[in-house]
Amino acid sequence: MDANNSLSPDLPLTPLFLWQGGWLMVMPAIDNQPHQHVAASLLVGLDQPIRVTVDGHLCQQRVVLVPPDVSQSLNSHGPVAVVHLDPDEPAWRALSRLGGLDEQQQRWCGEQIAALVQSGNEARARQFLHGLRSLAEPLPLDPRIADACGLMRAGETAPSMDALAAHANLSASRFRHLFREQLGVSLKRYQLHLKCQRALALWRSGMNFTELAVAAGFYDQPHLNRTLRAMFDSLPSRYARGLPVQVVHLKE
Repeated sequence: MDANNSLSPDLPLTPLFLWQGGWLMVMPAIDNQPHQHVAASLLVGLDQPIRVTVDGHLCQQRVVLVPPDVSQSLNSHGPVAVVHLDPDEPAWRALSRLGGLDEQQQRWCGEQIAALVQSGNEARARQFLHGLRSLAEPLPLDPRIADACGLMRAGETAPSMDALAAHANLSASRFRHLFREQLGVSLKRYQLHLKCQRALALWRSGMNFTELAVAAGFYDQPHLNRTLRAMFDSLPSRYARGLPVQVVHLKE
């Protein structure tokens, strides 16, 4: 399947700002079904409140923060910024310490996103990310888990549970428990999430999805599709056909 078979060559590329611990993208509208991300979601309506159902409860406001691995669905008829923050990302560790955003912080988020939309440049996206990380002192992360996350991000092939546990000088069961305790998600789901992140990093408009799936470490395209459906309630073709994307790697 070629992503841009139905795209007009005159359509502008939408920037998807990507960094090691998350991504940011502004979409014209979203309407999806309940799903669970491994990452936290910071959702910002640009010109009107958005409707987000979080763990069965409806939130209708301009800025909504959803913790990792919590069921959510989003309905926005206007443009919305979607920011995904991995559970080990300092920005999420800072936001989770706050327990939510107050009115001033929500207003700041809206202003920052609006400025980013106006400029569309990497410097603005980086400024926003650094601002999120500075909202509070990030919750500490056990150095053994932080080290394990770094190992998983660094390699094309995910280390096994036993290898990660041995590296941390822990039994497999103790490592598994500590990982979930520290990050709020299971190791298996976190590793699948990193594959999705790798797919985003490799994404190019017009890319063949079968090639993308294999390059990102999935068995095949159906495996990629199933994972994205479960984590994002979407298939690659849903957005690729109508929203040509340019991946912008943020230099932190």
